[in-house]
Amino acid sequence: MENTLRCNCNFDIKGIYGLKKNFAKILLIFSGLLYLIGLVFEFKILPYSIDKTFLSFVFIFCYFALGYGVLQNALKGLLKREFFNENTLMTFASIGAWVIGDGAEAVAILLFYRVGEFLESLVVEKSKKSIQMLASLKVENAKILQNDKVVNIDPKKIQKGDILVLLAGDRIPVDGTIIQGESSIDNSSLSGESIPQNVSVGDNLLSGGINLSGVLHMQVTQNYENSAFSKIIKLLEEGNAQKSRSEEFITKFARFYTPIVVFLAIGISVLPPIYFGIIAPNGFIEGFSEVFYTWLYRGIVFLVVSCPCALVISIPLTFFASLGRASKEGILIKGSSYLETLFDTKTIIFDKTGTLTKGTLIVKAIRNYSTYDEQWIMALAKTLESHSNHPIAKAIAKLDAEVLEVENLQESAGGGISAIWEGKKVALGNARFIGNLTQQFIGDDLIGECQVFLALENEIVGSIILEDTIKDEAQEAITLLKNQGYKLHILSGDKESVVKEVAKQVGIDAFVANLLPTGKVECLRNILQKKGKNKVAFVGDGINDAPSLMLCDVGIAMGKTGSDLALEGADVVILNDDLRKIPQSLSIAQKTRKILWQNIALSLGVKVAIMILGAFGFANLWMALFGDAGVALLALLNATRTIH
Repeated sequence: MENTLRCNCNFDIKGIYGLKKNFAKILLIFSGLLYLIGLVFEFKILPYSIDKTFLSFVFIFCYFALGYGVLQNALKGLLKREFFNENTLMTFASIGAWVIGDGAEAVAILLFYRVGEFLESLVVEKSKKSIQMLASLKVENAKILQNDKVVNIDPKKIQKGDILVLLAGDRIPVDGTIIQGESSIDNSSLSGESIPQNVSVGDNLLSGGINLSGVLHMQVTQNYENSAFSKIIKLLEEGNAQKSRSEEFITKFARFYTPIVVFLAIGISVLPPIYFGIIAPNGFIEGFSEVFYTWLYRGIVFLVVSCPCALVISIPLTFFASLGRASKEGILIKGSSYLETLFDTKTIIFDKTGTLTKGTLIVKAIRNYSTYDEQWIMALAKTLESHSNHPIAKAIAKLDAEVLEVENLQESAGGGISAIWEGKKVALGNARFIGNLTQQFIGDDLIGECQVFLALENEIVGSIILEDTIKDEAQEAITLLKNQGYKLHILSGDKESVVKEVAKQVGIDAFVANLLPTGKVECLRNILQKKGKNKVAFVGDGINDAPSLMLCDVGIAMGKTGSDLALEGADVVILNDDLRKIPQSLSIAQKTRKILWQNIALSLGVKVAIMILGAFGFANLWMALFGDAGVALLALLNATRTIH
C-alpha cells in the first residue's frame, strides 16, 4: 500500500492523475457519465441498440481515462519491485476482467476506485480545515511606532520592547502588553474562546488574536519566534512527525496481508481449474477453458475485495480528523501517538498554582490591630510593596490607596520589606520576618490563604490576607473527570494547609504538598510504578512542572500562562487554560478509539465474508466492488464523525 501517502494525508486528485486538478475532476466526471451511458446500452435498459464494437471502444476509453494514474503508478511500483500495493491490485483485477471478456466490470473496478479516492480527498480536506485555520493566523506585516511615526515592518523583525500600533481589525503579530487604549479582542481562532475579551492598559495580549475595536498601543514582551503563535506552529510541526501504534500496526499489517491475499487469489484462479480440468469427463483441453474462466472470475472477486485500503486509509484519517477536532476546540495534541495514549489514561495528576488556581494573588481582606484606620494600612502597605516585583507585592500594589513617602527602603529576600516613614520604622512581611523584628510569636490560623503583617515601631498594627483564587471552571472539570471514573491527585509545592483547602473545594481527595520539583518527580514515579497497563497524565504550567510533564505518559500544559519549558515538555496544550478542555480531550480520545474499532470490524468483517462467498462462487464482482470501495467510503465517513 502507499502508506507514506496515506498516513500523511496528502490526498490530492492532481497527484493521482498527474494532471491539473480541475481538468482531472472534469475527466473523472466525463468518464463516469460516459460509462453510465455505456451500461444503459450494455444491459439494454432502453429500447435502443448500439454497435458492440463501438461500445467496446467506449469502455476502453473510459478504462484508460480512469486508469491512467493507476496503471502508471502500478508500472512504477513494479519497476521499483513494489509488487503489492493497491495500484497493482486494481490493475491485475481490471486486466483479469478484460481477459474474461467483461469490459464493463473492468471499468467499474477503476471507476469505484477513482470515486473513492476523490471522496477521500474531500473528506481529508474537511478535516484539515481546523488545523489549517491556525496557519491563517500568520501576520504578513506589523505597524511599529518609530520616532512618533507608524511604520510597516516584517513581524519577524519585531524586538522585545518595541511599541506596536493595532488598528481595528488588525491581527496581533506578537505577544505584548497594552500601554494605551481600550478594545475587545477575538481569540477564537487561537484558543477556541467564542466570547471577545475586553482589554485595557496593563492587560497582556497573545499573538493570533484580532483587535475588534479601537486603537491600541502595545509594548512587545516576546519577539516573533517566542510568541504564542510561533509556539503553536512549532507544536503542530512536532505533531506531524508522530505516528500512533495503530498506524504502525496497520502499516505492518498491510505489508504482510497484501501479498498473502494476492497469492490466495492466484491460487483460487489457477489451482481449481487445473484440478477440475484434469478430471473433467470431456478431457483436459475441452473442459479447461470454461472452468478456467469460472475460477478466474472468482479469483478477481477475491482480489478486488481483499484490497486493505479501507483500513490503511481510515485509521490514519480517524486520528487526523480527531487532531483537527481537538485543535478546533483549542486543544493542541502533538501527534496521534499522544492521542492514543489518552485512550488508556486512567490517572490524572494536577499541579495547583496556575493549573487549578488562577496563579495570581488578590487581596481578600484587611485586618486592623491599631488605632489607625484601614485606609492608612492599605496606603502604607501599597507604598512598601510598590518597590517590589514579588507576586504578593504586585497584588498589594493594586490596592486603591495613596502612595506615601518613605525613606531607606530595604528588601529581605523571602521575608519582606522595611523602610522609614515619618521617622518611624515600618515593615511588611511574612510571619517569620515580622516575628523576628517584633520579637512576637505569630500563629498562622488561616487555612488556604496567605497573610502578610504590617509592623510599626516593632508593633504589629495590621495584616493583609491574600488568596490565589480557584479557577471558575475547576470544580466542574474535576466533577466531570470523577464521574468518568478517573483517579485524581494534586502534587504541589505549596504548604499543606493551602493545598488541602484547594483539594477540598475542587473535590480531589488525594494530594501531596510541600514538594520541590524533585519531590514531584519522585511522587510521580511512585504513581507510575503502580499504574499497571493504564496511563498517567500530568497537568501543569510552570517551569517546575517541566520534569513531571516529560516523565509521565502524557503531559498536559496550560498554553496561555504556561512557561516555555512546560509547553516544550508537554504532549497536549490547552490553549485557553480552560480545565474543562481536559475531559473534552479525553472524550475525543475515547470517541476516536470507538470509531477505530468500528472501522476495523466493518472492514475486516465485510471483506472476509465476501472473500469466502466469492471463493465458492456466491459473490460477483459488483459485491466485491462494494466490499472494497463501498466499505472504504463508509469507513471514511465514519472517521469524519470525530470532526463533529
